[in-house]
Amino acid sequence: MTRTVFVTGARGKTGREVVAQLAERGDTEVRGGSSRGSQEPTTVAFDWRDRSTWPKAVNGAHAIYLGRPDVQDSPELVTQLIAAAPDAHIVLVSEQGAEKVAADGWVRRVETAVTRNATRWTILRPSWFQQVLTDPRYFLDTIRRDRTITLPTGGAPIAWVDTRDLAAVAVQAIVDPATHHGRTYTVTGPEAVTTADLAAQISTTIGAGITAVVPPLEASLAGAPPWLAEVAGDMFNRVHDGTFAQVSEAVDRVAGRPPRTVKEFIAEHADLWRA
Repeated sequence: MTRTVFVTGARGKTGREVVAQLAERGDTEVRGGSSRGSQEPTTVAFDWRDRSTWPKAVNGAHAIYLGRPDVQDSPELVTQLIAAAPDAHIVLVSEQGAEKVAADGWVRRVETAVTRNATRWTILRPSWFQQVLTDPRYFLDTIRRDRTITLPTGGAPIAWVDTRDLAAVAVQAIVDPATHHGRTYTVTGPEAVTTADLAAQISTTIGAGITAVVPPLEASLAGAPPWLAEVAGDMFNRVHDGTFAQVSEAVDRVAGRPPRTVKEFIAEHADLWRA
């Protein structure tokens, strides 16, 4: 039977990888949701703020890859989307260490919206994405132009994960819901790396000095909306206490192969930072 899968954020870091890997299988009808539009035949219009776009995206979907919308009312939006597709297996992307967040915290409320309302569900709790290093909205330009990586990590290491590896775990959950229903997977890379380690590895690879800058957390959160400052502050506190340094075997066990290392990612993308 051909499975129909709706992928939110199909042009995002993880969504595009899920779409690509499902397409390679040949036994899945993929609907990639995007609010920005696309000429690709597999893309459907989907906007969290426009309910009229939801039915075409989710009707008849056997599974939904749910990239968490990072907005204050995300728990309510996720609940409403699940109600629009009550029979779909929901694969939610949350974040590492979410189990440490208070039950009434935003991160946990999004997860609970899934576990309480979906008929079948899988929760993915990834570490930080290696791809932020090559994203101009994050660190690409500061590495390339300023030769710095600035993160308020307090010097703590992070088990950075490649989004292609996260997608591989997600795809297995999507195509085998009987095995993965009710499971929560922490998804990480194979090692924890500090910002200073990252800077040193990129420096060696591209032949230019990159400096790690570790500012105070309070300064980094200044000016953020209160709800977002609370969520981000809690996340960085979990970085500081070592939660994001914990390495899991989810990629090996679920996807059946070892996760990519930071060193491999840096070697693959070195030319982007040389420009």
